[in-house]
Amino acid sequence: MSKKAAALLGFFVLVIGTPILIWTYALPDLKPVVFPQVASGSIEVGPMRHKRMLTDAEVSMLNTWFTQHKGGWGPLSTTPPSSGDSRVTLFDDKGKEVLDLTLWTGISAADWNDTVFVESPDGQHVRSEHFSKKQFAPLRMLVDQHLFRRTDFP
Repeated sequence: MSKKAAALLGFFVLVIGTPILIWTYALPDLKPVVFPQVASGSIEVGPMRHKRMLTDAEVSMLNTWFTQHKGGWGPLSTTPPSSGDSRVTLFDDKGKEVLDLTLWTGISAADWNDTVFVESPDGQHVRSEHFSKKQFAPLRMLVDQHLFRRTDFP
């Protein structure tokens, strides 16, 4: 094989191999999030983590919200400033924990307002998404039943 042919072959391997390698690692994070049907749940809110069970209407609202927001979820790319303002733990009809949501509403970090983390119960898969105020409003209603002072932008 001549030097030209070897250089050309090496160039093609580099040009084609690099994207293949990148996509091999990136593709698992780009799969759509599959939300299970939830039957019950609990919510912890605020710095003192006040806990209560979700009502049937709230669980129904969450199931509807999940069906409307399947896309756009990405891997966690930055370290969050806190553990979130609220944590929602969701269970299936057999009582098995199927999903954890962490919500940022402005109690602890204003620049993370309207951000949701979706986490598998074992903590292996974490996806995040920032929503508009309108899209986030149903989730904010869950949290706003407790009155807490919101933080301002830094």
